[in-house]
Amino acid sequence: MNRAYRVLVFDNNTGSFDRLKRMSVWQEKSYEIIGKTAEIKVLDDACRTGSADLVICYNRPPLINTESVIAAVKRCSETAVCIAVSPFDDSENMRKCFIMGAVDYLTEPVSENRLREALVRASALIDSSFTESEYQQTLQEYLERTECSDVKFLHRLHEFLAECENMTVSTEYAADWFGFNKDYFGRMFKQKMGLTFGEFYKLFRIRYAEKLLASGRYKVYEVSEQLGFSSVDYFTSVFKRVTGTTPSQLKKI
Repeated sequence: MNRAYRVLVFDNNTGSFDRLKRMSVWQEKSYEIIGKTAEIKVLDDACRTGSADLVICYNRPPLINTESVIAAVKRCSETAVCIAVSPFDDSENMRKCFIMGAVDYLTEPVSENRLREALVRASALIDSSFTESEYQQTLQEYLERTECSDVKFLHRLHEFLAECENMTVSTEYAADWFGFNKDYFGRMFKQKMGLTFGEFYKLFRIRYAEKLLASGRYKVYEVSEQLGFSSVDYFTSVFKRVTGTTPSQLKKI
């Protein structure tokens, strides 16, 4: 991943924030602390605009409650994740935080080793949430631009591709999913969509690749592997044929 994960600390204690900033684990795991706040509005704005990938939320009752902070993050962002920190071991608060989706629950003073483990889990979740969100958005936009008038078929196609997010599918696989033999499915698909399933699926994957590359989060080889291309060279060749530019050139724009 190219871009560092951006961290917002939600706390009203400057001392804790200063200790946290001094830890070397941030740079080691490609994280960047962008600031500290104790205001929900600032948190909301950061999550809505995508400025924060990870929120470190301290439990400081009655002024700051980790459950409320996590709820705010979930409300404002589909991809940001939270790590809760408490000044004491509170099993009930810990249970509620995990139920609400916290990546981890740390106690003060924060151990750098425990934080390192939490950051590894956080980055995996951030990447997974981001790619899922981008995939679904690309799929929706791509199907909306088609000229197919068969609404029922488009709904089924959306359902099929949504299920295939983490795999590379063939015409044979698609035909089997729809319950047809390959030849009939191929003719039907081209009649409805104006191009073969293979052409349609290749264009969709390249549109998805464009979104991932434009985000600045991934290297070209990472996108190539994620989309199931046999090599970076082949991915680059297909990408340039469809878009008129190479993946590396797109990342520089």
